[in-house]
Amino acid sequence: MKIAQLNSNQVPTNRKSNNAIYSHVGALSDEFVRRDHDVTLFGASNSESLAKLVSSFNDGDLVSSSLPDDIKAHYTRLLIAKCYEKKEYDIIHSHFTLLSSYHAHSVETPTVISVHSPIREEIKPFLKYYKNLKYISFSLAQRKQLPELNWYANIYHGVDTKFFAYNETPKNYFLFLGRITQDKGVHLAIEAAKRVGIEFIIAGKSYPNEGYWHKEIEQNIDGTIIRYVGQKNLDEKMELLKNAKALIFPSQCEEAFGYSMIEALSCGTPVIGWNSGSIPEIVKHGKTGFIVNSVDELVDAMKKVDTISRKDCRNRAETFFSLEKMVTGYERVYKRILEEIEYKKNKQENDGSTSEPTQQQQ
Repeated sequence: MKIAQLNSNQVPTNRKSNNAIYSHVGALSDEFVRRDHDVTLFGASNSESLAKLVSSFNDGDLVSSSLPDDIKAHYTRLLIAKCYEKKEYDIIHSHFTLLSSYHAHSVETPTVISVHSPIREEIKPFLKYYKNLKYISFSLAQRKQLPELNWYANIYHGVDTKFFAYNETPKNYFLFLGRITQDKGVHLAIEAAKRVGIEFIIAGKSYPNEGYWHKEIEQNIDGTIIRYVGQKNLDEKMELLKNAKALIFPSQCEEAFGYSMIEALSCGTPVIGWNSGSIPEIVKHGKTGFIVNSVDELVDAMKKVDTISRKDCRNRAETFFSLEKMVTGYERVYKRILEEIEYKKNKQENDGSTSEPTQQQQ
């Protein structure tokens, strides 16, 4: 297949990126190349990929440029336009929740859209206008944000289980990994860790300009029980994950997925997560971690986390959340879309009918 992967040019696409969208697209592009597909990646000019690269801004990525925001937006629109102007692909896989929708009906090439970002209320009217396009969810919980969309398939994210290697013998600390904002619930994990009395490491980007950091996080960092180690690169992140007793994922928002959970499971590290969004789909309660509803339940789960088999955690990652399974899922979706188009074309040629075959549940 000739596949176009259309991603933002805000930052470089790279399978080792700290940004989940850009690492996801980087891994997907590389793996499709390895499967002998003809892949073109539309993204920042300093992206790293096995795919052919097309960009609109030749001096790197937009975030690191000094261009005004309105000009950056024009470069992003240009990138999307370039993708649709080529008209040489079998399928376009867009990683823009909305922007590519304005072009999708202008070409015969089918577009499939992965919805990476939360669906904000202010963009729902636009998405509803384009609700019949083909959308990919990363969890069934994500679909609740806008049930009206044509959710064509659900494909869980996949992790490189060779890189996020299994570790049977962790160290004596719990870990939070991610953005340190109120909706991530880090303050709840801090409260629980203090009560348990075991080291709790916080890794991720902090936002000192926000009151949450100063009020709930900074004043609790004591260097003994509560430690903050900053934002880490991929190799450092993997080391933290594989050596943790458990990853604490106390998110207070409806997470569409949560990459760090499957990275932890791949390392054999249990996940203790809040009962919200996709978390109950990823963590099997009592088997690969615990689902909790309060700080008291979080404390109890941290105390009994050693009852969880790290091999069971690894097995769940290999079975449901491997990179290979994810890529195969997308490959099947692409093929199904092309088969439906061919079926419709043949049907029209034979009897003028516009009916389509019944879609099977992915």
